[in-house]
Amino acid sequence: MKNILKTIILAFCLIVIGSCSEEADPKVSANGFALRATATPSVVLTPQTDANLITTLSWDKSNNGVGASVATYKVEVAESGTNFAGAVTANAGNNVTTADRSYELKAGELNTLVNQLPGYQCGVAMDIDIRVKSSLGAGMYNEFVQYSTNVITINVTPYSSLLPTMALSATGVIDASTPKMATSGILNTDYEGYMYLTPGTYKFYKPDACGDYTSAQVYGDDGSGAFSNLVVNGAGYVVATAGYYLVRANLPDASGDLTYSVRPIVWNIFGTGKTVLQLANVPMTYDPADGLLKVTVTLKNGYGWKFRATGNQILLGKYVAASAGTSDFGGPLLSYVPNTTTLASLPANELAIPGLRNPPTTTSYDIVLDLRKPRDYTYSITATP
Repeated sequence: MKNILKTIILAFCLIVIGSCSEEADPKVSANGFALRATATPSVVLTPQTDANLITTLSWDKSNNGVGASVATYKVEVAESGTNFAGAVTANAGNNVTTADRSYELKAGELNTLVNQLPGYQCGVAMDIDIRVKSSLGAGMYNEFVQYSTNVITINVTPYSSLLPTMALSATGVIDASTPKMATSGILNTDYEGYMYLTPGTYKFYKPDACGDYTSAQVYGDDGSGAFSNLVVNGAGYVVATAGYYLVRANLPDASGDLTYSVRPIVWNIFGTGKTVLQLANVPMTYDPADGLLKVTVTLKNGYGWKFRATGNQILLGKYVAASAGTSDFGGPLLSYVPNTTTLASLPANELAIPGLRNPPTTTSYDIVLDLRKPRDYTYSITATP
């Protein structure tokens, strides 16, 4: 009798322990969730329609098999037929946090996403698939992921998200090495580029909307003697002296005023970081071998400097301080290659010299300005060995 009682008690304990174990470690399971979208079977994207709503996605709460679980969601886009290989994520890669589990996909964002897909071709229609990814315990080693049980397919004709370019050539042959200008925005017409030109007679070449120069529109000087007006198939502009030039052109439309300029330019540095004559220019040297502007100079650590073009009063610094064409123009935002910090505040637009102001120290630096990619300018500052 005692043995029977012990057996019953032991069995009861095992049942209790097993029950507690299941409650402490619930098992997740992929039970699926549906994705819906407003009908958009086909769309041709253009820069002018970036703000247009393409489709509104909505989906059910993902069923992870563990009751009131809280999952996070991301919207993924991929080329159809790839099983989401090379997929990109909407909302700048962030989770979709709307309480009603919905997302508005607009034309501009869709074009940006499609431009990143492996099979993207500018102006060529392609089918894309859209799905929603659900994550439970996101970022954890045991993160549980499942996807919407269905996908949404849209036929998309994308445009290039790169800035429009125009080439300057004395031969008519346009390749990767041909000097180019770019606009400040996809819908803008203010072409600009810094380039080294050898003696020759140059014309401007405008590609199609996808940047293809095969059948480029050719522009040249109008022959008025002003050397500032362009016309279709006009005369070439003669560069007599090899050197570094700033080239600009404006092509508002086929019937508007077409203008251009080709100006020699010398870049300098100045600013509070100079040991003497802070407002005086220290000229940089252009290196034709690598296309970079360079200078080696001793500077005060923790202070700053700007780039300035002699004669043109173009400043390149951290911010745009005033309108283009004025003496205070800060220029486009520069990208900084090495990483540096300074605790001291700097005058407007100045770029930071590495280190702190206290104790006062000076260091010899190599400063490099890279203007080879129009409208995407970078610089570096490195202590000399």
